[in-house]
Amino acid sequence: MSTTRSRKRPSSHPTTPSLGKPRGVLHPRVQLVGPEHFGIACFDCHKASSKFLLADFYGRPLIPPTKVEHNRTGLDDAVAQIREAFHVHQLRDGLVAIERTGRYHRVVQGAFAAAGFETRIIHPFVTKQYRQPVDPGNKTDDTDLAAIHRATVTGCALLEATRDEAWTTLLLLVRQRRDLVRKGAALNCQIRDHLEAALPGFAACFDRLWDSSIPWHLLEHFPTAGHLRNVGVTTLCRSLERAGIRFQRRTIERVFDWAGQAAPGDVAAAQHRLIALAYHREFRHEIDEAIAANRPTAEQVEADYPFINTVTSEK
Repeated sequence: MSTTRSRKRPSSHPTTPSLGKPRGVLHPRVQLVGPEHFGIACFDCHKASSKFLLADFYGRPLIPPTKVEHNRTGLDDAVAQIREAFHVHQLRDGLVAIERTGRYHRVVQGAFAAAGFETRIIHPFVTKQYRQPVDPGNKTDDTDLAAIHRATVTGCALLEATRDEAWTTLLLLVRQRRDLVRKGAALNCQIRDHLEAALPGFAACFDRLWDSSIPWHLLEHFPTAGHLRNVGVTTLCRSLERAGIRFQRRTIERVFDWAGQAAPGDVAAAQHRLIALAYHREFRHEIDEAIAANRPTAEQVEADYPFINTVTSEK
């Protein structure tokens, strides 16, 4: 039995691959308007200010290296200055290339994107590689700006995907909670270490040390195993009742039995106890604040992206 195979027809418009990254290619636009009419504004960003240079595609400077402050007035002046240079030098197309610097470059990127300029981002390692062959050992803002221009011409200034408000909010929430888990784990280890130094074996009396208010109330009001043993089970129960903490008597009896045979604490046990309580208050405060702040935002994200709940429930 013979089988037939369908052949793919060659495309009538073959695409020629480019050596640059797709998000960095700009040569078709340069060919359309001409290199002398394509402007590239390069920004080397710092914390409170930046330095920028405007040149055409050939590298002919149109605005020399100029400092701009990261405030509304400074950024508006820079936008107006570059727009005027585009008009005076008859630049029909162009872009703004910004070296990524922590979060400080976001100020410049946002200002020029809002003004209608196309903004592209360059990694600092790329700037370094394009600076060293021409200006080895001479790292200044001006040499960095020249390197940013060379990198942009070769397609190393990349377009960033448009950031969606709700999706970015979700990512921030995920990262914040992940960071809280790491911080919480570190604090838990520190708390247990100081707690074991102050009252060896006390934490083992509770099945859910972090979810219960009982151990921390007892730790705050009865500083040593001797205090717990001397006051007795009835007094301990009354103290918890006055504080409005729910408990089971067998838990308090277990603590009382431990106190009767507890090993002595480490040197400076009183200070270890105070540190453990301070770390626990810090931990609870951070968790409560994060939950209160994130709840309305999380609800909005779930409304914007209902598929997230579906994926989570399937897992």
